[in-house]
This record gives sequence, structure tokens and C-alpha cells, in this order.
Amino acid sequence: MSNIRKTIVSNCEKSFLLKNLAEYNRLDGRAFDEFRKVEIEFGCDWGCCFVSLGKTKVVAQVSCEIQQPKSSRPGEGILNLNIELNPIAAPHFEADRQSNEQVQLNRLLEKCLKDSKAVDLESLCIKNNEKVWAIRVDINVLNHEGNILDCASIAALAALAHFRRPDVTCDGEEFVIHSIKQRDPIPMVIHHYPVCITYSVFSSGLYILADPTLLEENVADAFLSIGLNAYKELCGLHLGGKADLSPDVIIQTANKAAARASSIVQQIKDAIEQDNETRKEQKDGFCRLAEKKDSADLVEELSVYLDQWSTKKKKNKKKSKQPKEEQMEQDEIKEPDITAEIKPLGEGTAVLVPSENEGGDAIKVWDTSESEDDAVEFVELPKPKVETVDIADTDSEEEAVIVLNADQKTKKKKKRLT
Repeated sequence: MSNIRKTIVSNCEKSFLLKNLAEYNRLDGRAFDEFRKVEIEFGCDWGCCFVSLGKTKVVAQVSCEIQQPKSSRPGEGILNLNIELNPIAAPHFEADRQSNEQVQLNRLLEKCLKDSKAVDLESLCIKNNEKVWAIRVDINVLNHEGNILDCASIAALAALAHFRRPDVTCDGEEFVIHSIKQRDPIPMVIHHYPVCITYSVFSSGLYILADPTLLEENVADAFLSIGLNAYKELCGLHLGGKADLSPDVIIQTANKAAARASSIVQQIKDAIEQDNETRKEQKDGFCRLAEKKDSADLVEELSVYLDQWSTKKKKNKKKSKQPKEEQMEQDEIKEPDITAEIKPLGEGTAVLVPSENEGGDAIKVWDTSESEDDAVEFVELPKPKVETVDIADTDSEEEAVIVLNADQKTKKKKKRLT
């Protein structure tokens, strides 16, 4: 089923490609030893890396868990690599089914990264022969446009260098895993950075193309994969297909691949440093203030943050325990102090001053500084009269009734009572 869905290269495409190679031209305009542009980006989580090699795109995610070590290696951790070829990358890939291409890619990556001892597995040991860290690298191919191996090796290496595992302490028999808030995560220990460099071989070694595309892979007679680090050390070598290559050609190709590997390793380190700087710049508030060395700037900026906080407390009014009647009488007795000093008045201002009339009663008058004719007097109105009726001598059982300013009603009431 997989072979039926796979795109078949026609004879016209194959002959057209070979004619262009005979004229030392490639379909995308590159030279024979020229590579496509590599872009490396990191996600929010530790160990999440996105790598694009031309139109080939790969995402790698590193995860960890605590397991028992292998009986053959009781003091070393475990490193597992897994490539997933999803149907989203190419129509001939099938989900949840390992193909020959997927198994081959896994083995080549394990030879380059795992067998070359690039990662220090002894640093992943928590307690000898009991608990170790098991690191798993999941690589998902998002788009297949040739040379998956190179793109996957760069993504796996960058994800491992970017990954941070939580700190663990062992207190007797108990193992405590500390969160990021409690302790800083620990980075992976990587001795060297091996990178896979792939070449496609045409016409029995007559034409060797670096970083082949999908069409070039389908037409090529064989492919040569070389694993090298920045120190020009050989970490893996694989020749697949039908091609007879002389040792001189392989050595010459390996020298070209060494320069490519050193540039890729430097690009990975620069991308990690840039990601660390961006993570520090995203901090604000007290986290950013703590990184400053000048104490004067620290105090000045700290005061700006503290000014945003209000420290005023509301005073609770204590309720008096006096009865309501006594409290009302005290409120009626209290009057404003009219003997206070009168300050000089400005233009257009008025003040409330006391004055006396002929009867000796105090009258409150608004006094203005402009003229005395405009003074306004406020006279207190007389209180309403209250009439009471004494019905103690009567035989009626009704209680005393108080009526305010109602002469007609009181006359009717008296007639009724009499």
C-alpha cells in the first residue's frame, strides 16, 4: 500500500536532471557542494526545537523520566531516539507503522549521537543500580523535501543542548524531584556535537551533490552519510546504494563535510545563547531588578514599583454605647463655634458672622467684603405649637392623643370625647 501511494519519478524528470548535472547545473540553482539554509528556533518548553533545512522541516522534543538502569550499565542513564514519519510530511508515509526508511534513519542517528558518546550518560545516574534518568528524543517530520537525516540530526542535537532536567535529591531511600521554582534545572552534559552530512552519488561517483532534494534522492544511485563534529573527528560513516567510490573521493568529501559540521555546531551554540538572552529579557519586576549591580539604580526603580501600592488603612468608627435619646440631645446641644477668629477676606468671598437684633437674639448673617447692602439674613422660624389633651378625668379607655397644628381636628375630637 505504501509503494502505491509513493510518488513515482518519470523518465522525463530523470533524464532532465541528469542532463543538467552533465552541464554542472542543479534544478534549484545551487552548486554541487552548496548546502541549503538552516534555521533553528526554540519553543517555550526546555528541549523543544524547530529546524528547517530549505523546505524540509522537523520538530524535536526532549523528555525525561526516572527508570531503573540496564543491568549491563548500572551507573549510566538511558538515551532513546525516535523518528516519526507522519503522513503530513509526505503522502507515502503511514502513521503508527515503521517503514524501512524510518528504521534506517533511527539506526543512523543512534550511531552518530549515541554510539559516539556525545552525551555523558554517567551524569544521568541518580543512584547506582537503582535509579537513573531516561532521556527520550522524539523527532517529528513536518515536511519532507529531501535529506531528512541531516535535518533530524541538527534538531536532535540542538534539542539536547537546550534541554534542562529537574534536580533530584536522595535522602536515604526516598527520591525528591524539585520543581523549577525550588531549584534551577540542570542542563545536559554534552562532550561534542556530531552532525550528519549527507551526499547523493550519481553516475558511479562522477557527480556528488551535497544536501540533496527529494527529486535528487529518488534519482541518485547511492548516498553517503558522514557524521562529524567540530573537531573533525569521524563519528559515523554510511554508504548506501550501488556505487563504487574510491578512498580518495571519500576523504575529499569528508574534508568538505568537516567545514560544514563546524559551521552548523557554531550556529547551534549561537542559537542557544540567543535564546537564553531572550528568556532573561522577558523577566520584569523584581526578577529584572535583582540582576542590576548598581544599588542606586536599584533603589530608585524599586521605589517606582512600591509607589503603586497604597498603604492607607481605613479607620473603623466606634459606635457609642449611649442610648439614642441621650445621643440626640447631645447632637442638638452642639452648635458651630461662632467665636472663631475671622481671617481676612479676599474679593468675592463671604463669611458667616453673628449679629444681634433688638431682642438680643443672635442672627446669622452672611457678610461679604464688597458691600453691606447685599447681606442676607437667616432667621430661625418658630417651632410649631403642640397641643395636648388631658383625658385622665374621663371614663374613656383611650390613650392621650397629640395633634400638631390641627385646630379643626382637635375640636371634633373634644366634642366626641365629651
